[in-house]
Amino acid sequence: MKLLFFAFLLTIVAAPLRADDWLSNGDFSSGKDHWYGQAKWPEDFAAADPFSTADPLTAKGMIIPLKSSSWVAAFQDFKGKTATAVLKITFVIAPNTTFSTQPDDYKNMPDKIGWDSWKPFNTPAGSFVVFISEIQQGHGRYFLVHPKTTDTGEQTFSAPVSGMTPWSPKTIALAFPPGDGELVIHSVSMTDPGGN
Repeated sequence: MKLLFFAFLLTIVAAPLRADDWLSNGDFSSGKDHWYGQAKWPEDFAAADPFSTADPLTAKGMIIPLKSSSWVAAFQDFKGKTATAVLKITFVIAPNTTFSTQPDDYKNMPDKIGWDSWKPFNTPAGSFVVFISEIQQGHGRYFLVHPKTTDTGEQTFSAPVSGMTPWSPKTIALAFPPGDGELVIHSVSMTDPGGN
């Protein structure tokens, strides 16, 4: 009985330490569940030979193969609980990955992924964009992520998100510019500010 009591007490003490993630399957442990768009998944890169070793780069996460002449995007619909959150993304970049340096590829960026209801804006070359959009509320936020293409280790982007409407339908979009190579997203989370 004492053991059961201590286990219950440990659960109560540990509960506040867990992040309350608003996104579903943000670590991609369930493959593409809850995500849609142009991303690829480890099963898309699995070798036909079951005895061959998987490429560690594409063995887990959400894989973004860049396209030479168009933006690539992945999306998830969700509802946030409060007006503020912390956005965190961890990712790796495949060796020799390059982004377009053509200015036209970064003009009126929202239109590049078909989000023409957003006001046009330009982005700097070599950056990808994360949108948090509340279409019904008529507003949203975007963040520019400046990856280091020469760093093949895991990179992290983190930013506070504010001004959201609690419980309204939202969409997160990760949009990647034209280029050559691959990025692998290891995790995407949006958590309560006090939950990190």
